[in-house]
Amino acid sequence: MFGKTKLIEGEISVGAQKISIRKMGTWFEYVRGDVRKLVAGDEIAIYPAPAKGYGVKLMMVRLEEELIVPPNIGVEGFFSVPIEVSVKAGDVEVDRFSIGKEKYALYGTLERGVIVRYSRSRIKEKPEGIGVMKVKIVNKGPSWGKIERIVFPLLDIMYYTKERAFYPLIEVVINRGIEVINTGKPPLKNLSAVGDELKKLSFKMRW
Repeated sequence: MFGKTKLIEGEISVGAQKISIRKMGTWFEYVRGDVRKLVAGDEIAIYPAPAKGYGVKLMMVRLEEELIVPPNIGVEGFFSVPIEVSVKAGDVEVDRFSIGKEKYALYGTLERGVIVRYSRSRIKEKPEGIGVMKVKIVNKGPSWGKIERIVFPLLDIMYYTKERAFYPLIEVVINRGIEVINTGKPPLKNLSAVGDELKKLSFKMRW
């Protein structure tokens, strides 16, 4: 699914999306729903991309169950989250679409809040689904901490295997508040990378 693929007649499944490839003389027709493109080459690449949608810079993942963390204890796990898919021929983007429900929410107050990509998920010990976020949570404070949601900044870089896409490793630090860090680092070993590599981004959750 993810990575470079030779163009031959047939269908490519990416989640619930179906891509049809048809040979038309010396070129290929790319079809997905109402999207139709002609590709003169013989190869395309299907890459994961962060779910920025309409230009949002943050994603909020609301936990299905609150996570309670005692002092000086670390917890890690995986969440299923939405991603986008970028289909490219060379450096040209042929198509882009979302995997997972495209939902948005207001994070903060009406006066000072921002629009974020929104998802609900449950922490798992192993990755599940097409889009995955690995989180490491550590409580550095003197008291028990509670995590109801995780709001993290989106970077351009993504990681992937043939069947699964990963956001960079996310770290959550509890200590007189909650700080969320998009490390930009691969969450697991032996993953391919796509996108511009940037330094880590930190976000202080205030609500």
